[in-house]
Amino acid sequence: MRYSKQREVIKRILCETKSHPTAEWIYRQAREVMPSISMGTVYRNLKLLGDTGEAQIIDTDGGVARYDGDVSLHTHFVCLSCGRVIDAEAPLVDCSAMESKGFRVISQKNILFGVCEKCGKSGKD
Repeated sequence: MRYSKQREVIKRILCETKSHPTAEWIYRQAREVMPSISMGTVYRNLKLLGDTGEAQIIDTDGGVARYDGDVSLHTHFVCLSCGRVIDAEAPLVDCSAMESKGFRVISQKNILFGVCEKCGKSGKD
């Protein structure tokens, strides 16, 4: 993969936040550093970062994709009411049973869906 200043800026922005941002949010941040960057460039580079394992793309089940610069294996929680995405303190799925049957697990995505504590308290759902 060829070096790209735009990709470097996007990756830095992504790795400096814990908010699991949207592409639009990343685009707004990137424009502060590179005013000429386009939304298409942001989307292409986020896809490339996801494809190469340098970022996680979080499918919010019909909602807007979110992105995570933390590529360690961990679980996300998506609030179906407000759309917030947080890192969840939830155990990962143990793949050893599948592997003992001859399956080879290559990757794992752990996403929990529900209603966050803020929406639950406010009666939203």
